[in-house]
Amino acid sequence: MALHSEDCLGISAFAGELEMGVLIRDIQEIIEPVQPLFIPVTDPFFSGLISIRGSIIPVLSLRSVFHVSKQSFSNKDNKYVVCVSGSEKIAISVDAVGDPFRFAPEDLNEVTEKTDELMFKLLPKSVQLDKKRLPMLSIPDLIQYGTRLNTKKREEAGYIS
Repeated sequence: MALHSEDCLGISAFAGELEMGVLIRDIQEIIEPVQPLFIPVTDPFFSGLISIRGSIIPVLSLRSVFHVSKQSFSNKDNKYVVCVSGSEKIAISVDAVGDPFRFAPEDLNEVTEKTDELMFKLLPKSVQLDKKRLPMLSIPDLIQYGTRLNTKKREEAGYIS
């Protein structure tokens, strides 16, 4: 999907020391974390469910997804970034939200170096900013990944066939 210039706004988010970008068009809101409702028989990256204005939203921990153990920020920096992809919503738990940024459509490129299979799948593009190349998180791929892993976990436990 090609980006128009009005779509070329992002915000950086941190999972430990891993910094990534999220397109503003994918973000519904950024909120302070609340205690999620634990759901058994789910993958460890799945923190649980939260309710926001009558909507039940799954929460995924980006630190767990990317296996980042070191937290470089204080707990007061933690946020939930509520994202939308089509009719699906997800809250991603991040260690901190960074600065917004603007980029030209031609600065967004496919990642060609496949250092880690999961990162290659969930961070398929990157954008060249002034002094760094920032990987961009694919919200649709993150939702699909979470759904697939939770389904697998439930199949293994015999809840679904």
